[in-house]
Amino acid sequence: MRGFTLIELLVVVAIIGTLAAVGTIAYNGYVGGAKKSAAQNSMQQIALQEQEYQSIYGDYFVQSGCTPSQDNTDAINTDLFETTADEPVVAAEGYRFCVDTHTTGFVVKGCMWTGTACKTGETVLTLNTKGANNF
Repeated sequence: MRGFTLIELLVVVAIIGTLAAVGTIAYNGYVGGAKKSAAQNSMQQIALQEQEYQSIYGDYFVQSGCTPSQDNTDAINTDLFETTADEPVVAAEGYRFCVDTHTTGFVVKGCMWTGTACKTGETVLTLNTKGANNF
């Protein structure tokens, strides 16, 4: 009788372990999707602020030849949104941004950040003046 109880317990533990592994994979997918959605929302905020900036100054705020980075994201917050580094408007966890010139006026670029550079193999998200995007 005790042998069956131990085997049953081991089966239950194995089933719970399998479910936890599957759940963790699904959870990570949801978290990644939520971060990408937050990055897309940040890019749309930047595009809207670009329109405001253009109406005030007569030109777009751009970072020529930009590559998404922490410095460029900080410049967007301080120079475009006129906020302090302590209270950023654009702060999508795991993503960095920049604004470059484009034939339509400007293009907002965003990429998944590894801590030092854009993640290799990931598509750089783009959104231009006309609202055309690749996400």
